[in-house]
Amino acid sequence: MKHILLLSMGGTIASVPTETGLSPAFSPQEMLRLIPALEGLCEISTEEVASLDSTNIQPEEWITLAKRIFDNLNAYDGFVVSHGTDTMAYTAAALSYMLQGLHKPVILTGAQLPIHYPGSDGKANLLNAFRAAVVGAPGVYIAFDGIIISGTRASKLYSENFAAFQSINAPVAGVIQEGDIFQAGRAIFTHPQPFPETEPKLMPYADPRVFVYKLIPGADPSIVDMAVKLGYRGILLEAYGAGGVPNYRRDFLPSISRATQAGVVVLCATQCIYDGTRSDIYTVSSLPRSAGAISTEDRTVEASAVKLMWALGQTDDAAVAIELFLNAPPL
Repeated sequence: MKHILLLSMGGTIASVPTETGLSPAFSPQEMLRLIPALEGLCEISTEEVASLDSTNIQPEEWITLAKRIFDNLNAYDGFVVSHGTDTMAYTAAALSYMLQGLHKPVILTGAQLPIHYPGSDGKANLLNAFRAAVVGAPGVYIAFDGIIISGTRASKLYSENFAAFQSINAPVAGVIQEGDIFQAGRAIFTHPQPFPETEPKLMPYADPRVFVYKLIPGADPSIVDMAVKLGYRGILLEAYGAGGVPNYRRDFLPSISRATQAGVVVLCATQCIYDGTRSDIYTVSSLPRSAGAISTEDRTVEASAVKLMWALGQTDDAAVAIELFLNAPPL
């Protein structure tokens, strides 16, 4: 029987009503007692790493969680992380970069309703997360509403709907039906990349000085210069369409150029959920590259921002950080 460690971070799944609204309070042991279907599936140990609404989970918690998983790699066959949904995609991306060469599964899950509420999705999500962890596919994933998503491909698209997460610009890693996990119609859950040949490596780096700015018509490019003056080392622009940035009237190109010349990494993402950026179609999406900006291509904003934090946390050299952002796995 597989031995799985449940690491609890708080979130809606563990919340109870208070005078000011829902707040995490349930222990991991209390959550498990509500899921009798776990009996006989695996041996389970628990640890409460944090008890936070995921709105309050920040890079410090990513690092703590990554260290707890790494320190226990030899003691367990897999890991389940119960977590709030609002920043779960960020945490999944962070663990994907901090835990390089994983040989074991790390499955994040949570709920849109507290686990003890009638009709909550928490019991099914937590049960499915353990099912995915028992299968043993290496890597970081989110298991939610019957699907399994690679940790760097998830985005939360709904604030209340149980189908909160979708896999962005990549097929789902697995589908869970009646307790079985399928991929491409086969009763198997496989990792999208070859099994790692190197030993697992902990790389707990994260520089939070990354500024994300969503463009709207009339946006003032001086915000880029202001971010540089405030000490941000990375700027992610949520541009239009295929990565278009204004170069007329309120021209962003000089500010981008000044930022990159000052050693700040500038990324151009898209506000569109699907397809990603293309710098080879339109003038407005090609010119930022000439000013030194880097295209995020089909990466999510969550994964792009987190990977840039992770890269900047390892070096003071912008060129090295860009190389890590572009080429370090997962891509």
